[in-house]
Amino acid sequence: MRPHTVLARAAATTALAVVAPVALAVSGPLTTAVAAAPASGPGTVSGAVPGPAGAATPTQPTAAAESPPVTPTVTRVPIPAVASPITSTTSTTSTASSASSAPSARAASGSGAAPSAPGTSDALSPRKVVAAVSRAGTKFDVLGVTYQGAAPAGLTVEARTHTKNGWSGWIGLDVDEDHGPDAGTAESRRARVGTDPLTAAGSDGAQVRVLSNGGAAPRDLALSLVDAKSAPSDAAVAASPVGTASTVAGAPNTSAGTAPTAGARTAGASATAVSTASAASVASVPQPTIVTRAQWGADESMMPCQPDPLGGFKAAVVHHTVNANTYTAAQAPGLVRGIFAYHTQSHGWCDIGYNFLVDRFGRIYEGRKGGLNGFTQGAQAGGFNSDTLGVSVIGDFTNVRLPSAVTSAVSRTIAWQADRSGFNPASSVVLTSGGSTRYDAGVRVTKPRVMGHRDLSLTSCPGDAAYPQVASIRSSASSTWRAYQYVAGRSVYVPVTARRLLDTRTGLGTTKRPLPANTSLVLTVPGLPSTATAVTLNVTALDATAPTTLTAYPANMSRRLTANLDVVPGRTITTQVTVGVAPGGTVRLFNARGAVNVAADLEGYFRTGTGAGYAAYTRPSRLVDTRTGVGAPRQQVSQGRPVTFTVPGLLSGTRAVSFNVTVLNASGPTSVTAYRAGSARPAVPSVSVTDRTPVANLVTIPADQSGRVTISVAQGQADVVIDALGFYVDGRGLTFVPVAPRRLVDTRVGWGVPAGPLAAGRATTFGIPNTTYAVRGAALAVGGISTANGWVSFYPSGQSPPATSTLSTVPGRTITNLASTATTTGSLVNIYNSAGSTQVIVDLMGYYTG
Repeated sequence: MRPHTVLARAAATTALAVVAPVALAVSGPLTTAVAAAPASGPGTVSGAVPGPAGAATPTQPTAAAESPPVTPTVTRVPIPAVASPITSTTSTTSTASSASSAPSARAASGSGAAPSAPGTSDALSPRKVVAAVSRAGTKFDVLGVTYQGAAPAGLTVEARTHTKNGWSGWIGLDVDEDHGPDAGTAESRRARVGTDPLTAAGSDGAQVRVLSNGGAAPRDLALSLVDAKSAPSDAAVAASPVGTASTVAGAPNTSAGTAPTAGARTAGASATAVSTASAASVASVPQPTIVTRAQWGADESMMPCQPDPLGGFKAAVVHHTVNANTYTAAQAPGLVRGIFAYHTQSHGWCDIGYNFLVDRFGRIYEGRKGGLNGFTQGAQAGGFNSDTLGVSVIGDFTNVRLPSAVTSAVSRTIAWQADRSGFNPASSVVLTSGGSTRYDAGVRVTKPRVMGHRDLSLTSCPGDAAYPQVASIRSSASSTWRAYQYVAGRSVYVPVTARRLLDTRTGLGTTKRPLPANTSLVLTVPGLPSTATAVTLNVTALDATAPTTLTAYPANMSRRLTANLDVVPGRTITTQVTVGVAPGGTVRLFNARGAVNVAADLEGYFRTGTGAGYAAYTRPSRLVDTRTGVGAPRQQVSQGRPVTFTVPGLLSGTRAVSFNVTVLNASGPTSVTAYRAGSARPAVPSVSVTDRTPVANLVTIPADQSGRVTISVAQGQADVVIDALGFYVDGRGLTFVPVAPRRLVDTRVGWGVPAGPLAAGRATTFGIPNTTYAVRGAALAVGGISTANGWVSFYPSGQSPPATSTLSTVPGRTITNLASTATTTGSLVNIYNSAGSTQVIVDLMGYYTG
């Protein structure tokens, strides 16, 4: 990539000493300390807003009261082979597809006629009936057939069901090898192959016949009949409204249309009024009303294993189940329970295969566990489960189109999940097959982000009548997604002298108490112009009662699966956070677990218009290392003996500088402050230190062209390492675009990069997709979990690893920081790990553009 003019000039005038990045063994007790600082310029904080543990939003819209768990009864009936295979002459109302055949339409004949005996035939067909069974007097709501091993050529399974109204016609059941876990996964190794479930509420009899081309039958054929039972909540679910959406995501549960309010406060004052927000100001797609697992009566003890977590989804797949579309609203929750029981007890899967289900009335049901709070890998599109979300409509839509209430519910579900995962439903995506009936393993395919199951597998799903409607679902989901996107203009930086806005220990800007678990507060940053788009805060967490995470995000959007600080009891953690603001200059801070004190200091803000753009050094370089005498005397920085150094290569009009500060070998709890040389020391610290363990933080401070910076230690002494990153200069450089925070990389689940920790001396590359403008750099909330003392560096792809560090890793603990890095053409960034095995998590907070 050709360097930006400003960046190239800065690099050309820079000659910096280079030594090894920071790495040090852990020693000493864990204690808690934070520099006591006088409060100045308090912000306004709304009342704390509680929400359910681990939830994506503080309030989860639900359809009915919870039900006690309901345990369906699963009756297993062996299907014996016929004495002599019989050539079928069925008048193929049964159109089940073979696992090895092209997709075929699915149809059902009329009901009420007396059935033929199993093994007899109605019209000419080349296949032979190889196994059959009849069952009467057993109540069931869901039917399916499973077997062991490979399917014989031309395998077809047909069934008919009996109710008080008589017999249905023969219905073909899809034998879909791809409707299940991905091959090679732990879930697939314990699974039985079988048909899709046939939902037939209130049935009391069944007949099944199995056909193949050559007369061979699969091994261990069995019919599963599932009595879903009734649940106390079924009637309440049936009476619940259809088509409703959530309250304002991430905000207090107040009536829509209330204007945002926030009362200013000073230290020690009483709590301010709880802020409210109108639905029109929401910057995230609201969660639609969901019938939760607790409401449809899921018996969690039926799960034989736990599904794998994901970092998010890349696309959505639309499915349908198989049944007559005549079930009542009160029967629908039972059908979900029945499918759940069939998938777990008969197929042997960890959970229900679909992430979400929609009944014919438009009610949405939580499928796989964990889909409301995080992302869970389904068992619905084999070969592509690790990338896709599955939404299944309960019904047969081969000849009947999806009702408008259903298409609306499916599109809203997809829009909500797409927003959480950070993709536009109208876009396309390249997926790599893990092996399906349509695509061999390793094949890369370009697909729309919203598709039918038949786009990935040889299946008729989601039905011939419904499949053409997938395009309109895609369009509607995209329209909803676009309407709720967080939008901010290209912005320039305004530095300020650091000042404290929030401190829960003293009551500055909020109630004097630690922030409770699963609770957020809204900070209104005072003095921001109406053109402000983002703020840079130094956030400190201390006195935690349990391991937790703190997440910062614009106050008018829901919380994504992101985090800015990882906090453990006994330690003080300080991390710079650059985050977009909601109208009125509001930011939300969320604590996941336990109770924790939080302090926040304003370092600067971004606004639209003219001002200081960002100039990143073409290659991060080391300015100071007191351990080796680089850029400063070879001695620790101590109280009363600050160190002053010069940031080289600054241009006329420089307003601020950014650099990474790592503090290590501290004599005890202390804090380190960076500030412009010759100016008064700010009353708030840049880095809080607990012990000798290395701690790092990105620091952005006001500066001029001279580039002289002073580093001071509050008490005791410590080594300090400074790595140059970039600077802000009037009328030049790159502009900043804040975004709704979203996860880009999680090596633990293979999100954005291959799954698995980075080995020592290895690098991996990720991209920054779905941006409005070309990406030239990024602000990233990063975390590392390592098995060794070492460091992790972020740098433009295509370069060799720099001799600088972003994170100083410590065995067994998550270390967090804000990374500011340039990118290459294609928005690519490298991550390098120096030692041990390191899991890395990366969240995008914003990006720089020309």
